[in-house]
Amino acid sequence: MEADERRTGRAVAHRPSTEPTVQPSRPAPAAAPTPTRLGARLQRAHAIADLRRQAARRLPKAVFDFIDGGAEDERTLRDNVEAFDDWMLMPRVGIDVATRDLSRSILGYRASLPIMMAPTGLAGFFWPDGEVAGAQAAARAGIPYCLSTNSVGSIEHVAEGAPEGERWFQLYFLRDREWMQALLRRAAAARYRVLCLTVDLAVQGRRERDLRNAFTMPLKPRLSTALDLARRPGWLAGAARSRLGFGNFQAGGFQAGGAAAGHGFTSVAQHVASLFDPSASWDDIARIRDAWRGPMALKGLLHPADAARAVALGIEAVIVSNHGGRQLDDVPAAIHALPGVAEAVAGRAEVILDGGVRRGTDVIKALALGATACSLGRPLLWGLSAGGTAGVSRAIEIVRGELDNAMTLLGTPTLEAITPDHLRPRRGGW
Repeated sequence: MEADERRTGRAVAHRPSTEPTVQPSRPAPAAAPTPTRLGARLQRAHAIADLRRQAARRLPKAVFDFIDGGAEDERTLRDNVEAFDDWMLMPRVGIDVATRDLSRSILGYRASLPIMMAPTGLAGFFWPDGEVAGAQAAARAGIPYCLSTNSVGSIEHVAEGAPEGERWFQLYFLRDREWMQALLRRAAAARYRVLCLTVDLAVQGRRERDLRNAFTMPLKPRLSTALDLARRPGWLAGAARSRLGFGNFQAGGFQAGGAAAGHGFTSVAQHVASLFDPSASWDDIARIRDAWRGPMALKGLLHPADAARAVALGIEAVIVSNHGGRQLDDVPAAIHALPGVAEAVAGRAEVILDGGVRRGTDVIKALALGATACSLGRPLLWGLSAGGTAGVSRAIEIVRGELDNAMTLLGTPTLEAITPDHLRPRRGGW
């Protein structure tokens, strides 16, 4: 936790469907700071760590810990951030850097920055209509937004709220494969261009902060947390006026283990245990690749052999990720796994680095080690929690400014100019 202070797609072929039509629901607007006050506060955030502190002040501890925490001893969570320190930047001089181009093609979409908004569950729990707020900020910034299966706002609701953005849909393997196919059809119909299949959540990791906080969705106050909740009136007002649940599972009273999803769960862990399928194999991944008629990314890979296998299936992007340190503890930091994955892929697919990015210089290091782009989760969630759409925009603005400044001083006017020669190991010699 302390470490964070440092720092042309195709549509799915439509088949007759029996699932009910989903009616998007919009929560009433919550009480929030006036735009002037909110804007002034966000402008005082000069680094992602500042937005993290603002989020911690606004959110109840249990909710903030759900964003901020990781599995067990949180070693991987810390390593994701601290591992960037293993490399130093090596500038070159005498290069015209009067103008810089920070744009990058990510699976056929020309993004204004080499970053995307990672799929993060329950964003609507942190700020009213949080998924729409994030998608709108991403659209305004010209970067991709990826909606989680475990979103509060449904596929259709977010598409309606941010119709002009570059939208991806993230899917988990579900025990009910018919419902899984229904989600694919709904995403295609709502014009989500890219499918992001996440494969590292066979079961949920042991997130001990959530266990100690008895974190549930919706939050169930206890005597020990009542004072903490009372001190967060802004968050409480928004939560009270929002319709909280797992929006993609609420249509038609989807059944899992005899309980209606989105209404019968008392914790996120129960949600995962009852719905998600630990038996999924590479054959199942291949079937999803065949079913989705557009670009596809596979998220949750660390081993080079898995990345090579994904490419052999025709998957266009691999996302190097340990789920933000929230699944299996003591696995490699994402940035440490990146070079091996990039070598195994050998240019046959794009490589996206997910985990630990807190600075624009982190983005540069990832690109120098073989990444096409970086996926940002917590930094943009902290921005969302601090100030909704404006907070996410502020987080993107901070990363943009840091990246532009670093590229100028590094002597790299374009992203393509960033090479491994711009890195040196901090230890072990040059």
